[in-house]
Amino acid sequence: MVSSLIAASIEQLLNQLIKLDNEFINDLTPAVRQQLTVEVTDLNAVMTVIFDGAKFHILPNGDASSDCFISADLNTLLELKKPENVTQLIRSGKLNLDGDLNLAQHYSKAFNNLDIDWADNLSRYFGDGPAYTLVNFIKQTTHKLKQQRKITETTITSLLQDELKVSIHPLEAQLFKQHCRTLQQNLAQLEQRVDKLKTVI
Repeated sequence: MVSSLIAASIEQLLNQLIKLDNEFINDLTPAVRQQLTVEVTDLNAVMTVIFDGAKFHILPNGDASSDCFISADLNTLLELKKPENVTQLIRSGKLNLDGDLNLAQHYSKAFNNLDIDWADNLSRYFGDGPAYTLVNFIKQTTHKLKQQRKITETTITSLLQDELKVSIHPLEAQLFKQHCRTLQQNLAQLEQRVDKLKTVI
């Protein structure tokens, strides 16, 4: 019952995306009537995605006859938004893929190219001015939050490395490695001298 509700919700969401971006359908044309089964390992969920050329159909179970089967955790699946990540994730062992690799890449490319004009879509409900103001406000807020996050990460890193001395600074680590290499070279030279002295004695 729960899996059916989740599948229905995802189906509705995907079909809304089609309405928000007309190019989305064009990018999915190569995937028409092909079955993509996705297993989300950390959520213990399996579902099959079928695009019929006009809308999505999500089945709440896997299908052994699927053209492509993908198994990964949720974070890895989100990385599939970039098509170039597919092969890399397979090689690293984070993604298990059986079947048609091209099908997975078609879906990946479609979601990567997804470009929703939120201002245009929201203008139907709020009007042009308010919709543009709202979207612009959200963009600025998101940008500020990202900047604040970077500042916070830099501050915490600096505090741990410079003030509290909890973690090693990258420069200190590099110097330590250089000292170790120098010490190894000196030891090797010393061993050679000792060996020469042995042969003389």
